[in-house]
Amino acid sequence: MKLLLECRGEQPDYHIFEAAQIFGDAGLEPVIRPFSGRDRIILEENGLAAGELPLEEAAASLGSRELVKHIYTELSAMTGYVSPWGCLTGVRPAKIVNRLFSEGYGEKEALAELTGFYLVSDEKARLAVTVAAGQKPFLDEQAADPSRIGIYIGIPFCPTRCLYCSFTSNPIEKYKKSTDTYLELLHAEMEAAAELVRRKELKIESVYIGGGTPTSLSEEQFDRFINDVSRLFAGPSPYLREFSVEAGRPDSITAGKLRSMRSGGVNRISVNPQTMNDETLVLIGRKHTPEDTVRAFGLARSCGFDNINADIICGLPGEDAEAFSRTLDRVSELRPESVTVHTLSVKRAAVLRNDSRRTMLDSGITGVMVSSAFSRLTSSGMRPYYMYRQKNMVGNHENVAYCLPGHESPYNVHIMEEDQTIIAAGAGAVSKRVSPGVVKRAFNVKSVEDYIARSTEMPERKNRLFEEADGNGA
Repeated sequence: MKLLLECRGEQPDYHIFEAAQIFGDAGLEPVIRPFSGRDRIILEENGLAAGELPLEEAAASLGSRELVKHIYTELSAMTGYVSPWGCLTGVRPAKIVNRLFSEGYGEKEALAELTGFYLVSDEKARLAVTVAAGQKPFLDEQAADPSRIGIYIGIPFCPTRCLYCSFTSNPIEKYKKSTDTYLELLHAEMEAAAELVRRKELKIESVYIGGGTPTSLSEEQFDRFINDVSRLFAGPSPYLREFSVEAGRPDSITAGKLRSMRSGGVNRISVNPQTMNDETLVLIGRKHTPEDTVRAFGLARSCGFDNINADIICGLPGEDAEAFSRTLDRVSELRPESVTVHTLSVKRAAVLRNDSRRTMLDSGITGVMVSSAFSRLTSSGMRPYYMYRQKNMVGNHENVAYCLPGHESPYNVHIMEEDQTIIAAGAGAVSKRVSPGVVKRAFNVKSVEDYIARSTEMPERKNRLFEEADGNGA
């Protein structure tokens, strides 16, 4: 079966396309087709129309939310597919609940809105409300002092590129001759960002180093880099609560790099196995083993780290519920303070998008994995504290971070709720200037080559972002 979006322009209305994309999980990724008649959606089977949904009258008479709901309910009836998130298309479900809370809704009323208007399942609605309720203290603190900000630094290198990856990430072997140049230019951009922080009298609450895999750098490069970040952003801030590093690939973590992080003031790291099954690790292109993850955790504990996150993924190619359960078992034995449970997302930039291994994905089993992760982790004393969704997620599920009380990442809460300014540096980094009701962005170039060629533009973009947002040319 095919889902055809026939429209008179080159692109259909944004909300129409968003509603149609919900059905990608049912194997019905929408295909846009120019059409001389009225806009409509055609469900096609074996080259013949199996159903038709006219759009012009609904688009003219309904608001955007109501239009999405109308398309979802009609297509759901035509195809038999029901999304666990109903007609909700946004990437930040908890943000909707937080808005409802700010309008005076209680938890029961928020649940009713999610299940009633958005047609969200009871399970997902309860998850969103639980996450939002736990975020309230962080959001209240930020509202009381909007000068608090986060810093993001991107290292766009990895040991290898994973089958499912769509991030700004490049095999470090390919860029060995360019890595030092990248770090020198990144240092200059960080210096300019630190000056912007001082000039605007901002308070750094979080410093977050991501990528890529920051620990793919050599020990010497990594030590120099961490010292620079610490000197520019962590040391000068009496407001700092979090200094996080996505240590990431366990095979890239060494005792020397961990010592550099500890001496630089890093208080939270991620060690990300993704799966604890050898066969899957080989299949997805990761060159480490479950034993490497165990070793990395042991090294981190011996260096004094007491706030470690582990990332795992539901729905990896070829994995069944039993395989995922083994991952949960082995990760739980390591006693991380937080676990982030991702649902596999098959984005256009990922190799998996057009790979034969895509046929190994099973949305039904993925749902079982997501539910079992919730049950297992909450039973162990963790609670979900932030979440987000992405397009093309297997089963239309979500990514959820669980943690023991007191081990939340403020950066992750604020980046999802978009209530805090983020100043970002590095290839692919995105800075956000947040003011009441408005979020403005400045994008860094994505590729390493472009960053090296145009790095001097990046501070200028951030300066313009603040000048335009502040509206005073300062």
